[in-house]
Amino acid sequence: MSGKKKRDIGGMITVEGVAMRWSVKSEPVRSASDGDIGLRLSVVMHDETKTRHGTLKAWRELILQYPFERQKHASRFPEKPKVDPEHLKQDIALAMEAGWEPHSRGRTFELVLEEEDLARRS
Repeated sequence: MSGKKKRDIGGMITVEGVAMRWSVKSEPVRSASDGDIGLRLSVVMHDETKTRHGTLKAWRELILQYPFERQKHASRFPEKPKVDPEHLKQDIALAMEAGWEPHSRGRTFELVLEEEDLARRS
Protein backbone atom coordinates (compact mmCIF):
# COMPACT_ATOMS: atom_id res chain seq x y z
CA MET A 1 0.00 0.00 0.00
CA SER A 2 1.23 3.46 -0.76
CA GLY A 3 0.06 6.95 -0.02
CA LYS A 4 -0.47 9.01 3.06
CA LYS A 5 -2.67 7.62 5.82
CA LYS A 6 -5.54 9.96 6.60
CA ARG A 7 -5.68 11.13 10.21
CA ASP A 8 -8.90 10.20 11.96
CA ILE A 9 -10.10 13.47 13.48
CA GLY A 10 -13.73 14.02 14.43
CA GLY A 11 -16.33 13.97 17.15
CA MET A 12 -19.88 14.66 18.21
CA ILE A 13 -21.54 18.05 18.58
CA THR A 14 -25.08 19.27 19.33
CA VAL A 15 -26.49 22.30 17.49
CA GLU A 16 -30.04 23.55 18.11
CA GLY A 17 -30.91 20.26 19.84
CA VAL A 18 -29.68 18.08 16.97
CA ALA A 19 -26.83 15.62 17.60
CA MET A 20 -24.31 15.58 14.75
CA ARG A 21 -21.11 13.75 13.85
CA TRP A 22 -18.25 15.69 12.33
CA SER A 23 -14.97 14.56 10.79
CA VAL A 24 -12.16 15.95 8.69
CA LYS A 25 -13.00 15.41 5.02
CA SER A 26 -9.66 16.76 3.79
CA GLU A 27 -6.78 18.70 5.23
CA PRO A 28 -5.49 21.93 3.61
CA VAL A 29 -3.87 21.40 0.21
CA ARG A 30 -1.63 23.68 -1.85
CA SER A 31 -2.36 23.54 -5.57
CA ALA A 32 -0.78 25.62 -8.31
CA SER A 33 -3.43 24.84 -10.92
CA ASP A 34 -6.72 24.75 -8.99
CA GLY A 35 -5.91 27.17 -6.20
CA ASP A 36 -5.29 26.37 -2.56
CA ILE A 37 -8.01 24.48 -0.69
CA GLY A 38 -8.48 24.95 3.05
CA LEU A 39 -9.60 22.51 5.70
CA ARG A 40 -12.85 20.70 4.81
CA LEU A 41 -15.11 19.21 7.48
CA SER A 42 -17.94 16.76 6.97
CA VAL A 43 -21.01 17.10 9.22
CA VAL A 44 -23.98 14.73 9.25
CA MET A 45 -26.88 14.18 11.63
CA HIS A 46 -26.16 11.41 14.15
CA ASP A 47 -28.83 8.76 13.97
CA GLU A 48 -28.55 5.12 15.04
CA THR A 49 -31.79 4.20 13.23
CA LYS A 50 -31.26 1.40 10.76
CA THR A 51 -33.00 0.72 7.47
CA ARG A 52 -34.76 -2.57 6.84
CA HIS A 53 -31.51 -3.79 5.23
CA GLY A 54 -29.54 -3.25 8.44
CA THR A 55 -27.53 -0.21 7.37
CA LEU A 56 -27.63 3.17 9.10
CA LYS A 57 -29.99 5.72 7.58
CA ALA A 58 -28.27 8.27 5.36
CA TRP A 59 -28.86 11.96 5.99
CA ARG A 60 -27.85 14.98 3.96
CA GLU A 61 -24.16 15.73 4.47
CA LEU A 62 -22.76 19.20 5.05
CA ILE A 63 -19.24 20.07 3.87
CA LEU A 64 -17.73 23.16 5.52
CA GLN A 65 -14.76 24.47 3.56
CA TYR A 66 -12.54 26.96 5.38
CA PRO A 67 -10.18 29.49 3.78
CA PHE A 68 -6.63 28.31 3.17
CA GLU A 69 -4.29 29.61 5.87
CA ARG A 70 -0.76 30.44 4.81
CA GLN A 71 1.86 29.25 7.26
CA LYS A 72 4.89 31.37 8.07
CA HIS A 73 7.25 28.41 8.00
CA ALA A 74 6.50 25.50 5.72
CA SER A 75 6.92 22.27 7.64
CA ARG A 76 7.58 18.85 6.27
CA PHE A 77 5.04 17.55 8.75
CA PRO A 78 1.85 19.66 8.78
CA GLU A 79 0.18 20.35 12.10
CA LYS A 80 -2.92 18.45 13.12
CA PRO A 81 -5.98 20.59 12.23
CA LYS A 82 -7.45 22.34 15.24
CA VAL A 83 -11.25 22.48 15.44
CA ASP A 84 -12.85 24.68 18.11
CA PRO A 85 -16.28 23.20 19.05
CA GLU A 86 -17.83 26.64 19.70
CA HIS A 87 -16.71 27.96 16.32
CA LEU A 88 -17.91 24.76 14.65
CA LYS A 89 -21.37 25.22 16.22
CA GLN A 90 -21.52 28.77 14.84
CA ASP A 91 -20.42 27.59 11.38
CA ILE A 92 -23.06 24.83 11.35
CA ALA A 93 -25.72 27.37 12.42
CA LEU A 94 -24.59 29.59 9.52
CA ALA A 95 -25.03 26.64 7.14
CA MET A 96 -28.53 26.04 8.53
CA GLU A 97 -29.36 29.71 7.86
CA ALA A 98 -28.04 29.24 4.32
CA GLY A 99 -30.46 26.36 3.71
CA TRP A 100 -28.90 23.13 4.99
CA GLU A 101 -31.43 20.97 6.82
CA PRO A 102 -29.84 18.14 8.84
CA HIS A 103 -33.06 16.07 8.80
CA SER A 104 -33.28 16.14 5.00
CA ARG A 105 -31.85 13.71 2.50
CA GLY A 106 -30.27 14.32 -0.86
CA ARG A 107 -27.14 15.76 -2.37
CA THR A 108 -24.31 17.07 -0.25
CA PHE A 109 -24.62 20.71 0.83
CA GLU A 110 -21.28 22.51 0.55
CA LEU A 111 -20.67 25.84 2.25
CA VAL A 112 -17.45 27.68 1.41
CA LEU A 113 -16.68 30.01 4.30
CA GLU A 114 -15.00 33.34 3.64
CA GLU A 115 -12.73 35.38 5.93
CA GLU A 116 -15.72 37.68 6.65
CA ASP A 117 -17.73 34.72 7.97
CA LEU A 118 -14.93 33.83 10.37
CA ALA A 119 -14.58 37.45 11.51
CA ARG A 120 -18.30 37.58 12.49
CA ARG A 121 -17.91 34.88 15.11
CA SER A 122 -18.46 36.04 18.67
